[in-house]
Amino acid sequence: MGKISRKQLFVLLLVITLLWMCLIFWFSAQNADDSGDLSTGLLKKLLSLTVPHWKDLTYAERRAIVKRFHTVFRKAGHFTEYTILGILLASTVRRIPKLITKSRQAILKWIILLPALCALLYAASDELHQRFVPGRSCELRDVCIDFSGACLGILISTAVAVHRKKRRAAVTAGQQDHTYI
Repeated sequence: MGKISRKQLFVLLLVITLLWMCLIFWFSAQNADDSGDLSTGLLKKLLSLTVPHWKDLTYAERRAIVKRFHTVFRKAGHFTEYTILGILLASTVRRIPKLITKSRQAILKWIILLPALCALLYAASDELHQRFVPGRSCELRDVCIDFSGACLGILISTAVAVHRKKRRAAVTAGQQDHTYI
């Protein structure tokens, strides 16, 4: 199999990013009961794997534990799905062909600002969308959680890219040093 071109990688990342955004939209389109059942089921599975003697607890004890962690778990879900979106957006923007020809400072600015703006707008539109879903609400707190997750994802993606670039430069410099020995 041949090497993938920069343009092909851009298109692939764009498609994956759009699919991820569709998944977020799908989660947001679930009514309150379905959304609650999904997160409760996932939380129960996670707790059964992490809480010692989960099976030995009574139904009331398990229910109390689930109730205690449910809101935090849901908010962590928001944060995580937008962290992934931030990584995808930053990775995609970094490969926009027109940006490649710009100066290093312009690229860095756009690699951070453009994905952040896209994530903020998507988080706000996602919350607005939920306002029209039965039993769901539109909360500024969730926009802030989503945007915070996206910013973390953008920072992770940028840090990984910088690290990879430094590593490639070190390898290249090391290869050049060995050619003179």
